[in-house]
Amino acid sequence: MNDQPPKKPVMHQLPAILTGAAALIASLTAVYVNVRGDRNAAPAAQATQAQVAAKPEAKPAKEAPRAIDRWHVGVDRIAVEHDGSPGTTDWRFTVEADDDALFAFQQDDLDDTGGRNVAVPKDAGGTLRLEGRDGVRITIKGWRGRLLGLGGAPDAAGEGRMGKNGAIGPIRVAAPEPSGGSFVFHLSADPAE
Repeated sequence: MNDQPPKKPVMHQLPAILTGAAALIASLTAVYVNVRGDRNAAPAAQATQAQVAAKPEAKPAKEAPRAIDRWHVGVDRIAVEHDGSPGTTDWRFTVEADDDALFAFQQDDLDDTGGRNVAVPKDAGGTLRLEGRDGVRITIKGWRGRLLGLGGAPDAAGEGRMGKNGAIGPIRVAAPEPSGGSFVFHLSADPAE
């Protein structure tokens, strides 16, 4: 009896062969670029020195980039951790910048079921003026949909910060009790014209 396992077909080894070939090509390319770069460095340095010697004129100072004052802030997506009720739930959210209303929107049928727990709102955005501030505090408040309308304090709230460069991290918006609703908002800020 032969105790050796049967030989695998060449097709089983093909991915490993291709990966090795790609690594070899990448290594050879890096070596070629490094060697070639050393050969061209001396003439480039000499040309630069010749230009500096020929033109002793001072260059005008570059203008400092203007700080962006107006931003369009929008909700890219909402990750639903808990929608606040069995089944789907309608929510209304407001977004504020330093306690000034920025925009409000309605998001129907939020669902915390896996695979359906990310919502992409339409037309959820507004324009924000920084007016020289280094950044602003972003507050998001949410009210669960009710048959008799909205009233009183929000059911869920959360805060984050937008820097003067427009960077906004994810903002967790949650109710005081875990079953009351919790979401993670992903916002973006683009320069407004």
